[in-house]
Amino acid sequence: MPATAPAPTPVSEPTVAATKPLGTENATEELFRKGTTMVNLGVGLGLGYGYYGTLKSTPALSLSVERGFVEGVGPGTIGIGGLVGYKAYHYDYPGSQYKSTWTNIIVAARGTYHYNILANPKLDTYAGISLGVRIQKWNDTYYDDKPELRGYATSTSYVTTGIFVGTRYFFTKNIGAFTELGYDMNYLKLGVTAKF
Repeated sequence: MPATAPAPTPVSEPTVAATKPLGTENATEELFRKGTTMVNLGVGLGLGYGYYGTLKSTPALSLSVERGFVEGVGPGTIGIGGLVGYKAYHYDYPGSQYKSTWTNIIVAARGTYHYNILANPKLDTYAGISLGVRIQKWNDTYYDDKPELRGYATSTSYVTTGIFVGTRYFFTKNIGAFTELGYDMNYLKLGVTAKF
């Protein structure tokens, strides 16, 4: 009886490793992408706007919003948004009840570049620049005993620019905390952040 030829052993197809497009290796770790919107509600600490000396100040309050605009610029994403802020200062004249007060409102456009340098899926790191206008109102009661100068006040507008770096850390999918260093409103801002 003739020998039966052994059945051929099936050969599996070579496995092709799934690859990601060049430059997107960390895409799953980026919180800020094209179409992402993030909102910061912050408190600024310390002086700013060129005020120095014995002035006292209130904490600065700020609200900033930005949206992912262009993705894939190098390893990161460009965001565009804006900021509205408020900060007040006052100087008490020694030995008297007189004082000067300055209130500042800032409205600025901001551009940011986001890149998760630590590859942490809960972290958003970025740097940016701002350009806007600062409206300052000044009141001084030092001359209130002179009727023609009582309630002296003036208002001035300035072009303002800024540069800053920031970090957001998310405790949940949509809520976290942020900090920014640089000169945008204050040298340091801290607060809460939300992602949409």
